[in-house]
This record gives sequence, structure tokens and C-alpha cells, in this order.
Amino acid sequence: MKIGFKSDIHLDFWIGSETKDSIIEKFIEEKLSPKKMDVLILAGDLGHFNEQNVKLIKVLKRYAEVILIVFGNHDYYLITQEQFLKYKNSFNRIKELKTALREINGVFVLEGDLFNINGISFLGTGGWYDFSYAIKHGYSLEYIQEAWDEIMNDAKKIVPKINPVNFSLLEKEKLRKNINRAEIVFTHVPPLYISCHGDVIMDSFYSFYGYDLFTDNIKYWIFGHCHKPYDFYEGHIRFLSSPLGYPYMRTGKFNIDYLNYKER
Repeated sequence: MKIGFKSDIHLDFWIGSETKDSIIEKFIEEKLSPKKMDVLILAGDLGHFNEQNVKLIKVLKRYAEVILIVFGNHDYYLITQEQFLKYKNSFNRIKELKTALREINGVFVLEGDLFNINGISFLGTGGWYDFSYAIKHGYSLEYIQEAWDEIMNDAKKIVPKINPVNFSLLEKEKLRKNINRAEIVFTHVPPLYISCHGDVIMDSFYSFYGYDLFTDNIKYWIFGHCHKPYDFYEGHIRFLSSPLGYPYMRTGKFNIDYLNYKER
């Protein structure tokens, strides 16, 4: 089975507010260069506008038999006055996006769901950071929360403002329900501590404590959020990420990455 994976496409950063099919097709051809595949995993942060995101997925569906999606933090953002007036809150925007994506044949949004394809079990949800990396280094929850309020757009663009620690726990419990049956897991936020920015406080906004989820049955864990590509092992699990990232501050990578997984 040929499995493609990508995260952090951030479509509107690349093409602005354009919704023309030809422009989205050109972006996909030039920046993602998709090939025919059995499954495409998209690990969050499609973009800020639902209409663009849906068109993006419709074009990518030409290349993949099945597309599996989880949402990232930017998929919740309300960035324009028109969005505030239309959606009122971020979860209405997500609801609209989920509904539209699920109407596309072969496209599935996972929220802790187990999805089986030819005997291979996939598990996904967006996940959320839990501040635990900075707490481990001795920072108080109050200090980290104040830093988050000041630094992160997540504290300003998601309406109503979420509690990251509580939201992370909810997302983690979605995974726990089916974690013992999954071979390939994917989340937007990585479930282990990585040095994304080289700063303890900032890095605490880029992971959650998921070490207790690393069961023997998991072979791969695909993630995003940090705009650096990764390929490493933690124990028996291979961790992979392939973020496109922003047009500026180029630390991401072009093109969809692939792995070949042996079907049983």
C-alpha cells in the first residue's frame, strides 16, 4: 500500500484568497507534486478558508483512493470580520468544513476514529499541546498560560478562547479509546517532546505528553504543527512529518512524502 502524507499546507498563505480551480491546481502541481497513491494522510492546518480547503481536497482526491484528514490549530481560526459574522465561533467553522469534506467520496475526517483499509488500521485526531514540556522544566502553569496568551495566535484567533490543557486531554482520550488497535497513528500536534524552536516555552506549544500511548501495535506515527520535517524512531515507532509550512521562513519541504506499507 502506497501511503502519502503531508501537513501544514496553509493554502491561503500561498495563494491568498483565490478560489479559482486553475490556481489551486497549479499550487498543488508545483508545491505538492502528488503521485498516484492508495491513501493520503493530511495531518492538519489545511488553511484558513473552508471553500479553498474543500477545493484543495477535491483536486488531491484525483491522486488518492482514500484521503484521511485531521484538523490543526489553524483550521479553527477566524481571521476576517466576514468569518466572525458568518460562523460566530470557531467550532461552527469546523463543523461546516467537516460536513463539506465528508460529502466527497473517499474522504474521511478522523476524530479518534479507527479506519481500516485492506487490513491496515489507521487512527487519527488533531491532538493539542498541553504545556507539559515547560512544566517539566520547572515553569509554572500560570507563567506558561500568560506567555501563551501573549505569543500565540491560537489565543486570539480561536473563538471562544480554549483552555489548551483541557482541550489536549480531550483529544488524547479520543486516541486512547482505539490506540491498542492502531498500526498507523496521525495527529497534528506531535505526541512527544521535539525541539521545534529551541526555546522551552515555545516548544511547550508544540507537543503533548503522549508517551503513555506508545503501544506495541503502533508502527508509524505521522504528525505536523512544527514546520520542520522529521524522520526518527522513538522505541519501536517510526515518527514522520512532512510539513509544507509558510512561503517565508522556509523550514518545511515541498512535495508529498510516501511510505510503502505491506498489506496483510
